[in-house]
Amino acid sequence: MARFKDQERRRDEIVAAALQVLRDGGPAALKIRDVAARAGVSPGTVHYYFDDVQGLLNEVHARARKRFYDDRLAMITQYPDARDKLVTAIRAGLPSSPDDALVAALYQLDGQLRFRESNAELFTALYDTQVAIYVGILEVGVAQGHFKLAGEVGDLAQNLVALEDAYGEHIVVGVRSLQYERVTSLICGYARLATNCDDIVPDREVTRAHS
Repeated sequence: MARFKDQERRRDEIVAAALQVLRDGGPAALKIRDVAARAGVSPGTVHYYFDDVQGLLNEVHARARKRFYDDRLAMITQYPDARDKLVTAIRAGLPSSPDDALVAALYQLDGQLRFRESNAELFTALYDTQVAIYVGILEVGVAQGHFKLAGEVGDLAQNLVALEDAYGEHIVVGVRSLQYERVTSLICGYARLATNCDDIVPDREVTRAHS
């Protein structure tokens, strides 16, 4: 067990180093030797965990999926009310500050055409899963009688993800007028219009499901 934990810790350290390299130098700077130097290990150690740079990128996308789909889905399932689900999903879909290395790395990858094309399927899968979360929430809200949608459910869900992506980039680059709480308020404002529900506010007191 101890050895497994050590391996997981080392793997996490290597991924963290890769995120730092991506943030500081972009995808073109992502080389095994540079990741190894940043992690304080040998290139052979990096290769022990990842065959090549694409293996590292696959891990970055896997962690993005876990955070923005698996973990977010686990969060919203705690709340029976779709209004609570929607506010929780919006909050969980944004980087909290410019120091968010994972999100910064994703924007770097998406901004470089060569890397965006070579990882198109991974970007598409991440996008589709995030849209699916919002589709599910909006449909539950309609079924519960809280939401009266202002458009087709898929269109509204895609707009919510697009707002996350656009505003999230502004948070990561440090736009002072678009910090986390302000962005959350702006997206909630769109969600109120999209759902015709005035209860979608950032400081909504959510109610968890009974265990």
